Order: sequence, then C-alpha cells, then structure tokens
Amino acid sequence: MNSNVTQNTFLLNIQSIYPSLTKAEKKVADYVLQDHKAVRFMSINDLADACCVSLTSVSRFCKALHLKGYQDFKVQLTLSINDAPNKHGTEEADTEVLPGQVTRGDSVSVMVQKVLKSHVSPIQETAALVDKQALEKAASMVLASDQVRFFGVGGSSLTAMEGMYKFLHIMPNVYCLSDAHMQVMAASTLNEHDTAIFVSYSGASKELVEMAKQAHENQCKTIGITQYMNSPMTEYMDVVLLCGGYEPPLQEGAFPSKVAHMFMLDLLFTEVYRSRFGYSQKINKQVTDSILDKNY
Repeated sequence: MNSNVTQNTFLLNIQSIYPSLTKAEKKVADYVLQDHKAVRFMSINDLADACCVSLTSVSRFCKALHLKGYQDFKVQLTLSINDAPNKHGTEEADTEVLPGQVTRGDSVSVMVQKVLKSHVSPIQETAALVDKQALEKAASMVLASDQVRFFGVGGSSLTAMEGMYKFLHIMPNVYCLSDAHMQVMAASTLNEHDTAIFVSYSGASKELVEMAKQAHENQCKTIGITQYMNSPMTEYMDVVLLCGGYEPPLQEGAFPSKVAHMFMLDLLFTEVYRSRFGYSQKINKQVTDSILDKNY
C-alpha cells in the first residue's frame, strides 16, 4: 500500500473491504474505524482483547488490507494520520515522526529538553513498574543457572548483547549470539538448568516468540523484559519484567525504549550482584584486571 495515503483514503480502504471480512475481522475493522488514533498505541494483543477476537483474526484483518502484518498496519495508520490535514488546514506531520514530540519549528534548546524528557520518562515509568517479587525471582533464577543466554532480534539484539557484556563482569556462564538463526539453534539446546532472558519492546517478533517457545518447551527458565504484559512472547515467560516508555510505529528501535530496557537489565544485574556479593565482587575484579592493559 502506498504510504502517502491520507487518513480518509486509509479508512475508506477499510470500509471498502468491510463486506468481504469475516465476523471477527469486522469487529477489528469497527474498532479501528471508531478509534483509529488510539489503535496506534496498542499492541496486537491489546487490540485483539479490545475486540474480543484472536490474534489470528487481527493478523488476517491486516492481510486483507494487503499489509505485511500488524506492525506494517500501525506504520501505515500513523502515516495516514500524520499526512491528514488538521482542522486548521495544516499538516500534523511535525509531530509523531520525530523523537520526543519534537517539531521542525523548535529551537535547539527546546529540542534538547524534549529529547531529554523522552529519555528520562521511560526510566521513571520503569522504576514505578518494578515488581519486587518478580525481580527477586528473576535474580534467583539467574543465580541458580548453569548458563544464562540473552535473546533479542533487530534493535533489541543490541540491548541483549549489552546485557551479556554487563553480566560477564560478575559471572562466567553468560552468552549471547547476534545472528537470529544461531539464536534459534541455541534456544533449542537449553534445558531446565538454564535461564534465557528475552528482550523485546513489543514481545511480538515471530522469531523471538519461536525462541521463547522452544526454550519453554525444553523446561528452561525464562525471563522477559518488555513493555507489554500480554504478548505472544510473555505466554512462554516464567517472569516478566515490565518497562515503561512508548515506541511509536515510525521509531522502531528508538533510544528511549532501549534506555528503559537497559535500566531494567541494570536492576537485575544489581540484584544478582548483591545477592551473591562476595563471588560477584571477586569475578568483577578478575574481569577488570584482565582488561587493564588494553587501555593506554
């Protein structure tokens, strides 16, 4: 579908295919037509629950619009709203497509403050969402594991690698592979003595969900770091550590969401460190000493 559609055209496209939709798909269409602006902020699970339909019905609705999937649907919906003129006859594209609600008319000073707020807010939200029992349970799982593996695809793969780098300072049995196919292979070899940590904003990546399912079926302990409690990934999680922050469809992999994930990883790291302080301090010193001569 052409991304340069107007809001009216996008919604008219939904209306035009409406008669050919199934009963469940029509529920999705009705909800989108009624409150399309709110849908931009919803996960696929949120929309399915709101419409009282299955995830498959939402996916089929997107396919009926000749879109690649739900993420493509949210991108096209966001573009259509941004391209649509507001009541003053001007375009609203100054916002939404820029990070931190920055507009093209902002001064550099204002831009800096808006971007700063967009980074600080997710950390504050994450701190407010911390579940003490879930964090303690996750730390216990990590401490009792033969090996800990981090998983993430796309932008989250970088965060997963950062997680491995952080935890390598206090424990030797930490791993992360950058290649998605190799991650799938690694997930298939995990067992009840291992812990897998999955990092994902939406928890809806097909590859990551497959890895989570494989690890879960192998009785591996699983920890999910995500913004959504109800997602395809969390179905296979023993513990879910929720993060704050919103990642607009046009800003996939945005820094604020990564900041929230890194903050949660740091909380988990700190809880593991202090739970086995003497050993962690010893390994941390060994690792630090090993790289001292790498700097001038």
